[in-house]
Amino acid sequence: MKKLSQTILVMIAVILLFTSCKGLAMRKKSLEPDKPENTEAFVTNNFVGSLYKGNFVWGIAMNFAWNELGNSILHEKLKLASSDATVKQIENAFNTFLLSKEVLDDASYYAKAGYGQKTVNAINKEVRKKFPKKTFGDLKTDLGESDIISYAYFVKAVEYLYVFEDTDFEFMGEPVKGFYATNKNQRDSVYVIKYENADKFIVQLRLKDKSDCLFLAKGYDMKNPKTVLKAIKKEKHKNKPKLSSDDIFYVPNIKLNYRRDYVELLGKFFDNKGFEEYFIAQMYENIKFNMDKKGAKVENEAVIIALKSAGIMEEPRMLIFDKPYWIVMQRSESDTPYFLLGINNSKLMQKSDK
Repeated sequence: MKKLSQTILVMIAVILLFTSCKGLAMRKKSLEPDKPENTEAFVTNNFVGSLYKGNFVWGIAMNFAWNELGNSILHEKLKLASSDATVKQIENAFNTFLLSKEVLDDASYYAKAGYGQKTVNAINKEVRKKFPKKTFGDLKTDLGESDIISYAYFVKAVEYLYVFEDTDFEFMGEPVKGFYATNKNQRDSVYVIKYENADKFIVQLRLKDKSDCLFLAKGYDMKNPKTVLKAIKKEKHKNKPKLSSDDIFYVPNIKLNYRRDYVELLGKFFDNKGFEEYFIAQMYENIKFNMDKKGAKVENEAVIIALKSAGIMEEPRMLIFDKPYWIVMQRSESDTPYFLLGINNSKLMQKSDK
């Protein structure tokens, strides 16, 4: 009830801010989210993720949009005029997250911040030119000359070295569709990074493009990605044994199509000098992720709009992802991921008919 009351207060505050500003009433309709999602932030170790259907989701696009706003418009890190603990936690997480050039290659992302509708039009044109297969629609807003927009987009599609086989198996007792390794080429496509037992292990799926890595980790703390990232960093440069002919390897298909609104920050005013009259009117991201027998693809865009107010074992290793696990995507030369997905249930999986 307390969270509901806080959400209602935020919504009322945003409405009052809109109606109190000259000219905002005419633009209110175009600035409202198409499909608002009241998704609660789940902040851990500077990752401002969220829980969607019980699964932890985080993509790096909003970090790029946040940084672009600070670098191109504010010329310092974004500060918000709020004493709310959750707001300060999110602000601190974004401002202390280290974005290096190794996290994403230039060909995979786009970021831009600026003023007014001319910037919106430029974003739509430039991002579509760079990524003609972008599946998210163009931005549809009607900004005034003094309004601010910061936008970021990235896409990554990776293919496994060899295509795996379709299969049906159970994840936490529920039948789901997935894939498995059945021949030598497929087994050679899986590195066993670390194996303790059937309930705790890390594998790396070999990709055609060695510039990216895809890890799957089972048995690690599902509330704290730092533990699995630390384990991957420690183990990924060591000797990488492949699956043996006796090992059993099953992975579920995953499909995610998700909009996340940062409701905690809506209506919050900037605390940067010269920008104190600006508040966050919209802050959202769209994330798509698909994983099947051929490979994986992640697509992520983020928008911030600010308005101005007035080894071989004796026994076969069981590498079956039938319990909560992590999906981690990162550049080969970087320890910082560009996508994290913590699978806690089967709600993002394709259901099996069997």
